[in-house]
Amino acid sequence: MPRVGKKTWFRIHSFTGVITGLMLFVICWSGTFAVLSHELDWLVTPEARIDARAGRAVGYGEIIAAVERLYPEARISRVEAPLYARSALQIVADLPGQDSVRIYVDPYSGHVQGAWSYFNVQRFFRSLHMNLFIPYFGDYFVVLFALTMIVSLVAALYFYQRWWRRFFVFGSNPRAFWSETHKLAGLWSLWFLLVISVTGGWYLFEMLRADVGDGKLVYAAAGDFGAQSIPAPSSDASLQLLPLDTLVERARAVRPDLRVESIGFDFSHAGTVYFDGQAGHLLVRDRANQLHLDARSGEVLYEQRADAYPLYWRWSDTADPLHFGDFGGLTSKLVWFVFGLLLSLLIYTGTLLHARRLAAGAGRRQRHRWPGTMAAIAVTVIMLIAATTAGFYQARAWYGPELDGVQRLPNLAPGVAAVIGIWVTVTLVLLGLWIRLLWQSAAATPAERSEA
Repeated sequence: MPRVGKKTWFRIHSFTGVITGLMLFVICWSGTFAVLSHELDWLVTPEARIDARAGRAVGYGEIIAAVERLYPEARISRVEAPLYARSALQIVADLPGQDSVRIYVDPYSGHVQGAWSYFNVQRFFRSLHMNLFIPYFGDYFVVLFALTMIVSLVAALYFYQRWWRRFFVFGSNPRAFWSETHKLAGLWSLWFLLVISVTGGWYLFEMLRADVGDGKLVYAAAGDFGAQSIPAPSSDASLQLLPLDTLVERARAVRPDLRVESIGFDFSHAGTVYFDGQAGHLLVRDRANQLHLDARSGEVLYEQRADAYPLYWRWSDTADPLHFGDFGGLTSKLVWFVFGLLLSLLIYTGTLLHARRLAAGAGRRQRHRWPGTMAAIAVTVIMLIAATTAGFYQARAWYGPELDGVQRLPNLAPGVAAVIGIWVTVTLVLLGLWIRLLWQSAAATPAERSEA
C-alpha cells in the first residue's frame, strides 16, 4: 500500500477546511455562545435575577400557588430550580393562546417577577447549533460536520511534523501572522476539537439508531422510544393529586442523595410527577438520575441511578456535559467558551489562509484552487437563508402568542432581542468578509491571480 505523503495530507486538510469551513464556523461559533447562553439570559433578563438571600426558600407548593393566582389558566409542565444563588426559579407553563412560557419566581419570597417567551438566548443558540432551526434534516446536516472535523484533525497531525514540540513556537515573520495564529490555535485546541468531534459523532450514531435502528433514544421512557418502559400510575384516577410539597418530601425520603434540578408533570402518563438532577456522579446530565412518583398515592413508579446505568447509557448521558462543558458549573463553562472561541478562530483563519494562497499567484499554487469552493459558498448561503426562514417560523409557531387568530412572533425581553441581534450582525459581517475574499480568489483567472 503506497504511503500517503505530507503534501497529500495537507491537501486533505485544506480541502475539508475550505469546503466545510464557512458552515462549520457558524456551527462552532453558535455552539460557543450556547455554552454561556444561560448566563447571558441571566444578565439581560431582569426577571431572571434575584438579590442574594440567606435563609430558607419557600415551598414548591407556595410557588405553584402564587403562579396559579396570577395565571389561573396556566398548565404547568415543569419547575426548574435556580442554577445560581442569584437566579430566579423558573416555571414553564402553557397559557391561553401561548405555549411554553417562562415564569420567573423569587424562590425565597414566592414573588412572581414576570414572564417571557420560552424562546430566549439559550433557546436561540441551542436550536441554531443543534439543527439550524430545521428539524430532522438540520440535525443530520449539522452532526455530519463532526466527521469532517475528525478528518481535518488527523490530516493536520500528519502533515504538521513534530507538532508536539511547537506549542510555544511563535513566528517572527509578520507576513506569516495568520499562519502562525492558525497553527497555534490548532495545537492548543487539539484536545477540545477531539472532544467536540467525538461527541458530535456520537450524536450522529444516536440519531441513526433512533431513525433506522431500534428507535431507542433514552434508557427509560413512558413511550416506545425508551429501552425501559416507565409504568403508568395504578391509583384511582378519581383521587385528588397530592400537594406538591408532599410529593417533594416523598422524593427526598426515597432519594436523599438527589439534588433536584427540575420537577416535571408528565402529561403522557396523567398523574405522574418526576424529579431529576444530580447525585454526586461524575459527568452525567440531570436525566441520568430520575425518580417517578404516582402523584395521587406517592408510590414509586420508577427510580434511576447514574451509578447503576449500563455503560452504553452512561456514556449517552455523559456526551452532552462533555460537549457543552456544563459539568463543572461556571468554571468549566468558561473553559469551554474560551476554547470554543479558539476553535472558531482556527476555522476562520484556515479559510483565510487558503484564500490568501489563491490570491498569491498562479503556477504551482494553482493546484490549491478547489473547484468546490463556489459550491461551498452557495450551500452556506442557502442553508443560512433556510435557517433564517425556519427560525422565524419556529419562533412564531412554537413560542409566539396567538392574537385574534393570528400567530405572532414571541415576546422577547429587550436584552434578549439585543443579544441575538448583535450576534447575528457580527456573524453576518464576518461571513460576508470571508465569502467576499473566497469568492474573489476562487473566481479569479490565473492571470488575475498572477497580478495579485
